[in-house]
Amino acid sequence: MPEVRVVGTALHAMAVVIFGLLAWSGADGIRSGVPELGVPMFIAGVAGSVGALVILSSVLRGRHGTADQRVARIGMAVAAVATVVVGVALAPAGSERGFVIAVNAGVGALLAVFAALAGK
Repeated sequence: MPEVRVVGTALHAMAVVIFGLLAWSGADGIRSGVPELGVPMFIAGVAGSVGALVILSSVLRGRHGTADQRVARIGMAVAAVATVVVGVALAPAGSERGFVIAVNAGVGALLAVFAALAGK
């Protein structure tokens, strides 16, 4: 079982970094005047990074299925829905609308999948 714990720790640590980079990218998008992509990515990035960090801390302690993990998963699932809703609400009119909605729906779906599979 120790090798499973090492792999789980490494994967969750990578998720913290990846979602952190997504949040950073979203913040830069907001700052650069592209809120239709920036805000949803910031929401998903912060929620994913915090959720992955909470789950990583419980994995490091050797605990699985804790209340902390459940709360983190629920929070990430809510943030995934918020990512899509905000993405649709902020999507510009015109030819770019479909692209922006698709990107934000994809980001929300990835966060939802991570929320469902993390910590297992």
